[in-house]
Amino acid sequence: ARRAARGLNIATTTAVGMYVYWILMGTVAWISHLGERAPWLRFALPAEGYPGNAPSSAGALGFVARNVPLSLIFVVPHSVFLPSRLRKIFGKHGRLMYNFVSAATLHFFLLNFTPLKTPVVMTIPFNTNFHNALSIGCLAYASYAFLSSPATLGLLGVSSALELRDSKYSNPAAGMDAITWMGVTTWRLGGASAFVLFTGLSIIPRELTLGDCITRCVAAVYLRQRSRSFREWVEKIEGVHLLTWILRGTLLSFACHGALQGGGNVRTVGWILFGAASLAGILRLAESESPNAKKKPISRAASFDVAEAAPAALDDVARVNRPERWHAWNPHARMT
Repeated sequence: ARRAARGLNIATTTAVGMYVYWILMGTVAWISHLGERAPWLRFALPAEGYPGNAPSSAGALGFVARNVPLSLIFVVPHSVFLPSRLRKIFGKHGRLMYNFVSAATLHFFLLNFTPLKTPVVMTIPFNTNFHNALSIGCLAYASYAFLSSPATLGLLGVSSALELRDSKYSNPAAGMDAITWMGVTTWRLGGASAFVLFTGLSIIPRELTLGDCITRCVAAVYLRQRSRSFREWVEKIEGVHLLTWILRGTLLSFACHGALQGGGNVRTVGWILFGAASLAGILRLAESESPNAKKKPISRAASFDVAEAAPAALDDVARVNRPERWHAWNPHARMT
């Protein structure tokens, strides 16, 4: 009976972990409308990989009125039923249950989301096939980086559910979120260039609509306000993070120039640029940590500091002695 229970635990934990992983990667594809651009991938992606429901017929107000209550189905349990609380009910499966509930409610949101197709804010100014290849390649690379890190099992709650005692399988940091960890693992495996391509360019849809901008703005503010790990990570890689904004701004400038060359309305282009600048300002403000904010202490059980997730500078690597150099450059090394 004990062997059967252990087998059932392994099978269930593996299935739930893979479902959470599928939703995480599928959400990235959904954000970039990958299923719409590459229909042959729809069968493998949650919600077919793009907002495919009938668009809102009541404009931006109808879009907000329809999707805000829907988003609360995800936001409330994700913010209230934290792993520490669920651990009191489900024991060693507490974090796994938290991730399962978050993934299931996010899946429900993707399936029922009402898009806003007009107006189109920006059209990516480079070749369609190149854009598709970039999105697919970056998503595949980020998926591999995320899954190949042993600490991902701790983040997903798999290691605690299976009672994996090795410290390399522990949660990477107290309060670490999956989106930040995805960026961290991509950086650690592929460096700054992989991080910039993945987060800065590959997740932008072919046609960026007002609805996409509103959705991204709300999600980005929520992430920045809720996740201290994200704010600390961004502070650690400030220069490269700013580079991603510069690249996005360059794309938007080229798109606006192309629209004007094609007879576009100058006032409309002006409002688009104003909105983009306002969005950048809001997100930069949300990324800043209040000088009076008190940081929560991190337990020894999750002692991997977020700052160590950032890459070592060349000077840092040069200062370590020879036996430690490989450890410093190893993409998934747990620095102590």
